[in-house]
Order: sequence, then C-alpha cells, then structure tokens
Amino acid sequence: MSDVQARARAFVTALEDWLRGQPMAQVVPRERLRSTIDELRGDDAFWEEMRPRFERAWGEGEAKLRAEQRPAREVLSPATCERLLEALERLDPDPEVAKAFLRSPAVESTLGEVLYHGITEFLAKADLIGRVVNKLPVLGPIRKKVMAVFKDEFEGRLEGQVKGFLGQFSGKAVDRLIQQVLSEENRPGFRAARRKVGEHLLERPLSSLIPSSEQTDRLRDELWKGLRQAALKNEDELLEQVYADHGDETIGDWTWKLSPAATELFAAPLASFLESEAGQGWTVSGEGSA
Repeated sequence: MSDVQARARAFVTALEDWLRGQPMAQVVPRERLRSTIDELRGDDAFWEEMRPRFERAWGEGEAKLRAEQRPAREVLSPATCERLLEALERLDPDPEVAKAFLRSPAVESTLGEVLYHGITEFLAKADLIGRVVNKLPVLGPIRKKVMAVFKDEFEGRLEGQVKGFLGQFSGKAVDRLIQQVLSEENRPGFRAARRKVGEHLLERPLSSLIPSSEQTDRLRDELWKGLRQAALKNEDELLEQVYADHGDETIGDWTWKLSPAATELFAAPLASFLESEAGQGWTVSGEGSA
C-alpha cells in the first residue's frame, strides 16, 4: 500500500469517526435543509437534466436484478440477511392501520365467502339429510326420491338462512380477527411467521422477486413523480418536530460503522485523486493551487 493510499484510508476513517460523533442538527441544520429542499424543488432545469439519468440508472439496475439467478441470501452478507429478518420480525402492524384494512368491504366480503363455503362444505360432508332419510322405513328407490326432494328443499332454504346469518356475523368475525391479529398473546407467532416468510424470500432467486416490466415502469414513474413533487402537509412543522426529537442525536446513533471493504470503497477514489495531477496541488487545508 502506497503512502497516499494509507493517508486516504486514514482520512476516510477519521472523517467517519468525526461524523458519527456529531449531532445531526449541527451536520445538517434545519434551516439549511429547508432552503435546499425549496431550491431543488423549484429548479426545473435540474429535474429535466436528471430525468434521463434517473431512467438510465433505473434501467441498468433493473436489468442486473432480472439477470441475477443467485438466491438473495447469497447476494447479501449474512449480517445483512439477519438484520433484514430481525427488522421483519419487529414489523408489528399499526393497530389503526390494521383495523382500517381488516374492516374494509373487500376483506369483510372475502371473510364472509370463506365462512359460507366452510359451512356448506361441512353440511355436505356431514350428510345430515342422508342420515335422517336412511332411518325412514322406506325401500331403496323411494328413499332416493325422498332424499332428493328433501335435499333440494333443505339446501334451498338453508342457503338463504346461511347468507342472512353471515351478513350479520361477518362484521363480528372481522372484529374477532382484529383481536387475534393485535393480541399480545399471538404476537410471537406472527413475528415467527414474518421471519419464515423472509427466510423463504431470501432463498428465492433475486430475479424472481422483481415484478413485471409493466409494474416496474409504473413504479419508476411514480417514484420520479414523488421525488419531483414531494411536498408534505405541514412540512415545516414536521421538520421542526423531527429536529426537536432527534436533532441532538448523533450520526452514529442512526448509522452502522463502515466495514473495511466499505472504507476501501471510499478511500480508493480519494487516493486516485490525490495521486492525480489535479490532486497534487491540494494542501492539507483543502485549498487547490491555481
């Protein structure tokens, strides 16, 4: 390793250590962030210039992902996989969001259909009509006719009664489902289930996790639209609250320390710059020669 490469690596390490100890509000003051957001949002020329680059980068990234046949577990490091699984485990549903989703007409209707088919399947397998008719003192051919008449009449009346019952019960069933989903007693089971889903996804080829081209194109356009028009209600109040709650926390509280490989990733281009003709004129103070 050359002296320049060693200095570049030491510089990256020192910069990281310094940044990790700095409060976020000092590194990025709220007023500066606010003015930068406003400036970028109003710079139409910047966005017009960036759109083709964004689409090119998106296309290249998507093509690489679609060509990747290795399982996601082999692409990501073991530590990253474990962090993802742990994050998925901890991703407990927000109670209000869960209630709003589960009480939607689509979910209630689906649950009603499942209950209806479950009841009718049970009645068919239980063969209640057959058991009753078989006890009647009638001969075989007559018994079949009697059974057919009873069955048609019974099913015709029962179908309406079952549907009427479920029309009133589906709402109660949804409330019961909500209780089960949000129950502290069931939380460990749901966490284990989410981890199992994550483990299954990590074993699949990375390319199989990518949606269709039509969906990714729509996602790309929506993401760009969101970046271009990103504006939240009460944005100033939100920024003020975030800085009030977390402004005194350090960068290190929110980031992982760079691995040796990541340090080298930043140090290598810095060393190349310092060894170049353009970099030769820079002093420790950061002032370049004319």
